[in-house]
Amino acid sequence: MSSVIQTQSLRKDYGTLVAVRDVSIHVDAGQVVGLIGPNGAGKTTLLRMLGTLLSPTSGSAAVLGCDVQRDYLDIRKRIGYLPDFFNLYKDLTLRECLVFFARAYGTDVTTANDRSRTALEYVNLTDKADSLIRHLSRGMVQRLGVASLIVHEPDLFLLDEPASGLDPEARIGLRRVLKKLSEEGRTVLISSHILTELSGFCSHIAIMNKGRMEVFGDVDEVQRRAAGESKVRISVLADAGKAAHIIESSDQYSLSSSDGNDLIVTAPEDRNALAMLNRQLVEAGLDVVTFATEEMSLEDVFVQISGQEDQNV
Repeated sequence: MSSVIQTQSLRKDYGTLVAVRDVSIHVDAGQVVGLIGPNGAGKTTLLRMLGTLLSPTSGSAAVLGCDVQRDYLDIRKRIGYLPDFFNLYKDLTLRECLVFFARAYGTDVTTANDRSRTALEYVNLTDKADSLIRHLSRGMVQRLGVASLIVHEPDLFLLDEPASGLDPEARIGLRRVLKKLSEEGRTVLISSHILTELSGFCSHIAIMNKGRMEVFGDVDEVQRRAAGESKVRISVLADAGKAAHIIESSDQYSLSSSDGNDLIVTAPEDRNALAMLNRQLVEAGLDVVTFATEEMSLEDVFVQISGQEDQNV
């Protein structure tokens, strides 16, 4: 698998403010990385350095095998960068806009027209092809922004808060486009401070806080590492009190909450321990309907990691 992004101790200072603090990451082709963190965490600064719009204070970064400071023109030809705020020519139609971007990257007229049609289909805006950009909703403009990257077929997408300020319906439309990029094996680095936007289609997550890269890795691996223990949802047909007594009598499990015949149990991240708990309930004569580990959400991971970091400061 080829490397698309490689940074080593990458840092950006603004006077006494350290915006990005010694970040080292490695992103391979086909990975979709969700860059998570609160406002001011350093996400935009990191993306701008990778997009060759900011020079690092120290450290190194290579994008698509090219040095971000020495080979910045080569990088710009091969990436698609969408900032958090961007402007399009509002008196152009959508078709004219996309042809303009395709031609700006050196494609011939026929190819530019073909790619503009394909890009409009991709973001579900074909019926707006001859409408002026000024008449689009904000959600449509964001999707058109992604389409303007697609027309030159970049090897890497850098997307900075693409869903910022969108209403729920517009977020859903943009999410469909991003999910499609993921399913097609495109390499994407997408930032957001709204974690639910990134759930379900990112292969990896990177969590930034106060300029530091706190965690970077495969989503499942990071969730398991952050959890350390499992949340198990157990449902019984009857005698929930008996089930609760069995759980609380053990020093391996604890009852987190209960609602009728549904119980949430905290247990070690140990398959043998979970199997033993299930066996104890069944041998006690309880009819177990549900026994399932609940996945840790990205929100849970971030809160857990942020809390650990705050305690270490």
